[in-house]
Amino acid sequence: MKTNYITIMMKHFEQMHVEVAAAAETVLDASSLKDKDAVYDCHRFLFVKSGTGKLFAQNKEIPLEKGKLFIMLAGMPHRIVLEAGETATLQWCHFRSSYEDRDLYRTLQIPYYIQVEDEAAISGIFVRVFEESARNGLTSKLKIKAAMLELISYYLDSLSLIDNDAPTDELQKIDMVLKYIDEHLGDNITVENMAKQVYLHPNYFIVFFKGILGYSPIQYVNLRRMEIAKNLLLQPNSNVSSVAGQVGMQIYYFSRMFKAHTGLTPSRFRKQAAFIAASSEAESTDREEGN
Repeated sequence: MKTNYITIMMKHFEQMHVEVAAAAETVLDASSLKDKDAVYDCHRFLFVKSGTGKLFAQNKEIPLEKGKLFIMLAGMPHRIVLEAGETATLQWCHFRSSYEDRDLYRTLQIPYYIQVEDEAAISGIFVRVFEESARNGLTSKLKIKAAMLELISYYLDSLSLIDNDAPTDELQKIDMVLKYIDEHLGDNITVENMAKQVYLHPNYFIVFFKGILGYSPIQYVNLRRMEIAKNLLLQPNSNVSSVAGQVGMQIYYFSRMFKAHTGLTPSRFRKQAAFIAASSEAESTDREEGN
């Protein structure tokens, strides 16, 4: 299932919208904490900059220690506990990032925390979010989104999601559909046929698929056709007509969609790719001769 995990993540990031609701650095002590669970309607990143304590979530007790980065998903009850005399400095942000009523983070069974190796780098990302949130300049939202994507990427890079031995039922269904699509790109793929693979009603299947991939099923099929077509057009003996047939499209429709997708006609794409390849080969030869 490794390939389709990567596919799901890539498509998610292509469509991802991140909105930071609040962010700050807070120093906690036992007297400042409430003896009850907190529940938020957004996700929370919590980075332990210093100090020790405990975090309770999902009937688990997790040590709150310097260098740990937590993600508390929306609606997840959790509570921080410090003993008398203990303090902890947390950098945190509340953010939203989901598709409709589905949540990729839960679907992928992401763990609640990681141990950060480069603490200064992670702390620096939080500081950038704090500064841009306070500045509220013309490009502040773009910079905040870039920082949040960097933080999310760091978190996911630290995990072994693609080695998950127990994928959720949703991911197993998506895996079956993605395999079906790749095996039938040259055929007439319909929503009804895709929905049959996982025994779902077509109307529900559309919502289910878009909730995880961020595209409607037909949008994804066409995007996948364009990705495969680009690879095929790079082959020396390929031609536009045969490539169109291999991805199940009439040549006129294929050419029009390919240009909309890449900004180039298929023929122009092939010529440009061949030119770049020849230029790279020439530069490599020149370097070797220069040595």
